[in-house]
Amino acid sequence: MNSMEKSRRNSLATLIYDCAREVHEHTGPGILPGIFRSCLAHEMRLRGLRFRMNAAITVVYKGIRIEEKLFADFIVEEEIAVNIFDNPSDNDFQFKRMQSILAFSGCGGGVWLDTSNQRLVDGFKKIINLKKTVI
Repeated sequence: MNSMEKSRRNSLATLIYDCAREVHEHTGPGILPGIFRSCLAHEMRLRGLRFRMNAAITVVYKGIRIEEKLFADFIVEEEIAVNIFDNPSDNDFQFKRMQSILAFSGCGGGVWLDTSNQRLVDGFKKIINLKKTVI
């Protein structure tokens, strides 16, 4: 990955964080993930980000389509997958879910947001796609 791509991904992750922080500041911690998703979608639209919400990920293994259902809360600019949750005890599951999304979506990286934290920064995690590029 060249430095321009890395810089773009980092800028995009920062912009996603800024949108999420704005929502978190307005709503406070503990808001239901579905409501947070809708508010985040609105905030990203206001900032001109292109995204797909509730994005279905096609799982293809050695040329065959697997029937397993895989979804990302958002695919932003076709580069970063975003998932939102509100249960810190789900970290292992959320990490595996994000790794699966990255493996089959082609995104270079992912962001997960745990909205249960008092400070959003404590629940904001960037995940890299080890099979593609670094976020």
